[in-house]
Amino acid sequence: MSLPERLGRLERVEAIGAGGFATVWLYRDTELQSDVAVKALADNWARRLDVRERFLEEARILRRADSDHIVRVYDVGEVDATPYFVMTYADLGTLAGLTAPGRPLPSGRVLDLVTQAGAGLGVLHELGIVHRDVKPQNLLLRSGGSGGERVLVADLGVAKAMLHASGLTQVVGTPAYMAPEQVSGTGIDRRADVHALGAVAYQLLTGQQARTATMHELLTATLPPAPSTLADLAPAVDEALLRALEPDPADRWPDVASFVGALREALAGPDPDTGSATLITSRTLLGEPVAPAPHRPSLTPLFWLLLVVVLGAAFAASYAATNALS
Repeated sequence: MSLPERLGRLERVEAIGAGGFATVWLYRDTELQSDVAVKALADNWARRLDVRERFLEEARILRRADSDHIVRVYDVGEVDATPYFVMTYADLGTLAGLTAPGRPLPSGRVLDLVTQAGAGLGVLHELGIVHRDVKPQNLLLRSGGSGGERVLVADLGVAKAMLHASGLTQVVGTPAYMAPEQVSGTGIDRRADVHALGAVAYQLLTGQQARTATMHELLTATLPPAPSTLADLAPAVDEALLRALEPDPADRWPDVASFVGALREALAGPDPDTGSATLITSRTLLGEPVAPAPHRPSLTPLFWLLLVVVLGAAFAASYAATNALS
């Protein structure tokens, strides 16, 4: 459906995205003079009470997830029996706009983008939520952040999860990024999102998808080519990415923090002086600043103070001896 031109103080601008389940519109807040996005459930799904509830549950989860790297929900409502929610507008599009065959991104930028996405996913995982459909189209970009762009995790796909839970045949996820266990829909946990984020990182670093978008490749569960054979990357990057893409969840990184940490070290390389990884981005996984090295006070002032004390004592002793001889 087409949402009305006005929703309270919000004024409709244009449709900015559409899918089988929902349409997203750009609205202007006339009071605050700022842009927001409004996501409305598609008419055919709005008639199903179970899907409506899942749609609103997505809004509740996004509202509860307190992170700078997850879209924020500001309000929910209903128009002509169609539910909608008001959320963050991503003015820079999505990571899909950065992907092009044969055109890898600089490794420093990829690390920054993947770190931010991992931060958002980590918060969801702490809430017990598995995204299930992490892909460039669901990783939004908004102005801001240290690099001028902020990644926002969006579209939890709860309506698609509802379809699978109802016993319908549609698989939840996108074959080019989804983990093999999502085909059966059993044993899905946070490691499915680790797999998907690894596939996103693989594509950004090499300019090629880790897998083609076919279900057959998921069922045969083979690893993609080593990234270092496709782009100018260190062999250590192969280990970090291919472990994230392991067909068996037990062989993957256990969580996004482990994966992002390994990728950071692989891309940065060891510091020849310390043997530890030299960071090429100012972010940490959870957005906390890296602690500065402890300040070591200079020894110079202490040296001069001791010298003055020693000389003063020597002078006093000499003066006393002179007076005694007199």
